[in-house]
Amino acid sequence: MVLNMTSHLYTNLPQRLHFPPPPSSSSSSSFKPHLYLSFKRITLHPQSSSSSIFIHCSSQNSIAITSENRWSLNEMSALVTGGTRGIGRAIVEELASLGAEVHTCARNENELENCLRDWNRSGFRVAGSVCDVSDRSQRENLIETVSSFFDGKLHILVNNVGTNIRKPMVEFTPGEFSILLSTNFESVFHLCQLAYPLLKASEAASVVSISSVSGFVSLKNMSVQSSTKGAINQLTRSLACEWAKDNIRINAVAPWYIKTSMVEQVLSNKDYLEEVYSVTPLGRLGEPREVSSAVAFLCLPASSYITGQILCVDGGMSINGFFPRHD
Repeated sequence: MVLNMTSHLYTNLPQRLHFPPPPSSSSSSSFKPHLYLSFKRITLHPQSSSSSIFIHCSSQNSIAITSENRWSLNEMSALVTGGTRGIGRAIVEELASLGAEVHTCARNENELENCLRDWNRSGFRVAGSVCDVSDRSQRENLIETVSSFFDGKLHILVNNVGTNIRKPMVEFTPGEFSILLSTNFESVFHLCQLAYPLLKASEAASVVSISSVSGFVSLKNMSVQSSTKGAINQLTRSLACEWAKDNIRINAVAPWYIKTSMVEQVLSNKDYLEEVYSVTPLGRLGEPREVSSAVAFLCLPASSYITGQILCVDGGMSINGFFPRHD
């Protein structure tokens, strides 16, 4: 059935839609398109009751958007750092289950090999290499490996690696400060730099970094770690604007306490755990898969208009002022 209607809207370039550049002007104007938000008028002509929409642009070319690929990562490539444990492993498996071909890295070679065997048995397309992302030269080698593996194109970069040292700020040594800075923030900054040509070459890419609620609120003995996460949040916003012209979306996910080996020791204190529950409206810890699903969504074509956002996966902790459980 043909719908006898026409809708008009103004839109900028969305994910995976490639419009021709505007015709060059013969005037002597000094207007530079790359310095401005470029908007075009397009006309939507729904052709039938099917799931496709045909968008007619000024070039008269039609682009079909089907609902089938909006929730799939088929034919996409992904790099996930630190993918053998906890949140990282959940992300690898989430992306692979949605059809992506994934490369991951870890410092522990035996751990990586065991995971690769498990993933192979599960039918996931996952490869891996040994890398300590806190080391500059190893980051460079990693991106060279990924570039070769994916033929110079990368659709998804997930900066997952992070660490923490809990202690009062005045007790930090220069070495401890350097460890947190290089692992949590410098690695994210440098990997984005190195991966940029690969992301641009894919023509529609997504970067997701794992931040933390500590980048929004104060947490005890986490002044340095929270500073690195705050830096990730601002880098996310800045790159979202800087790389939008290349159709590269930049977002971050900020978890609260998630059931992983990293927090197992601190949460072994029952009194401390009860305090965690008391400030979390959902009253429980998060699961790694609850973070990985948020990451995957931000990588999907379905989220193609979302960029520069930091999504808190925290059971409501970051918005909880004072909401006592007892009246």
